[in-house]
Amino acid sequence: MTIACGLLCTQQPTEKPAPILTADQAALQRANQRIKTLEGEVKTLNETKAKKPAERKPSKHVVKRKKAEPKLSQTYEVTAYTNGAESTGKSAGHPDYGITASGARTKTGRTIACPPSMEFGTRLSIEDIGVRTCEDRGGAITEGHIDLYVAGVAEAREFGRQRLKAEIITK
Repeated sequence: MTIACGLLCTQQPTEKPAPILTADQAALQRANQRIKTLEGEVKTLNETKAKKPAERKPSKHVVKRKKAEPKLSQTYEVTAYTNGAESTGKSAGHPDYGITASGARTKTGRTIACPPSMEFGTRLSIEDIGVRTCEDRGGAITEGHIDLYVAGVAEAREFGRQRLKAEIITK
């Protein structure tokens, strides 16, 4: 019987069960693992930076490029705008109502909004319109587009959208 009991009573070695962690302990353990991961990433980044070749200094003979200048004469898409909220988002009581991006007051027969490639003060002779001065910008005014200032909404709607030739006469 002793032999049988010896065989039956022997206990197999068991693994220790993982300790039960509190929520705070588990969070701390995850944070420590994240720190180790981040330290490894920082080390990798530093090694990568060290392997990059040194940046070259520009040559003394580098030519600075100017903005692309518009052609002296080209066809533009021409629309019209007013000082009102429908065009500028500003109502009559707004302190900047009627003031262009250049700081000038809008004026019928003079003011146009031009693309950023045209400097303020650039004068254009627009087919069937006459000479106008670039004094304003607009969010929708891109290369090849000009916005003509007019006094009223009805006039702006009547003008619509036209393709007109314009020639830069002064910069």
